[in-house]
Amino acid sequence: MSAFDPDIRAFAARAEAIAGVGQFPPPTLPGHIAAWIADRIQFGDFKPGEAIRELAIADHFDVSRGPVREALRLLDRDGLITLRGRKGAIVRELTLEETRCLFLIRAELFAAQAGLAASAPAPSPAALEAMTDGMDLLMKLANAPQETNVGEYIMVRRGIATLIVGISGAWYLAKFSRAFENEVAMLWASILRPERRRESASRWAGLCKAIANGRRGEAERLARDLVLESLAEIHRLTAEAEHAASAP
Repeated sequence: MSAFDPDIRAFAARAEAIAGVGQFPPPTLPGHIAAWIADRIQFGDFKPGEAIRELAIADHFDVSRGPVREALRLLDRDGLITLRGRKGAIVRELTLEETRCLFLIRAELFAAQAGLAASAPAPSPAALEAMTDGMDLLMKLANAPQETNVGEYIMVRRGIATLIVGISGAWYLAKFSRAFENEVAMLWASILRPERRRESASRWAGLCKAIANGRRGEAERLARDLVLESLAEIHRLTAEAEHAASAP
C-alpha cells in the first residue's frame, strides 16, 4: 500500500472540516477498523472473493481479535464482505443484477444531492473554493504522466463528494448515498483505470462548475451520468472477461 501524498490528505481533511462531517457520529474502535478495511477494499488492496484475515488486521492495529470481529460484522451488515462462520470473511462478489440495481439507485441519489447543492440559496464560499481546488487536484491526478495510485484518485473524489453534500445540506440523504456507495466499494479499483479516470475527472469538473453556477438541471444530469457511465464500464469489462474466457 502506498502512502498518500500529503496534499491529498490535507485536501480530504479540509473537505471534511468545511462540510461539517460532524453530522455523522465519530467511529468507535470497531467502526474505525471497519472504515480502514473498507478503504482497502475500495482502493483494490483487498479484492472480491479474497479472504480477510482477522489476525493480520488485529496485529496491524495492535488490538485483540474482538474489535476486528465486530468490525467485520459491521462490514457484513453493510454488504462489503460475507461472513462464512468458521471459514472467516471474504470480500463480497456482486452479481450483475445486484450491481445494476445498486448503481441505478446511486445514480438517482447522487443526482438529487447535486441538484440540491446547485440550488442552495447561499452556498459557503469556503466550500465552493475547496471544491474548485479539489477539482484541480483531481485533474492533475487523472492527467499525470505517470500512473497514480487509484486510492489517491478515490480519496480526492470522495472529498469533492463530501463538499457537495455539505453544500446541499442533505445529510439524511447522504446516509443512504454512503450506504450504497459502500456496497459497490469493491468495484472501484477495477474500473478506475487511467483512461477512465481522465473521462471521469472531466465529468466531475463539469459537475462542480454546474453546482457553483447554480445550474440545477445540468448538475443533476451530470451527476446521474457519472454513476451510469461507471455501470456501463462494468458491463464492458464483464463482457471482455467473458469473451476472453470463452476464446479457444
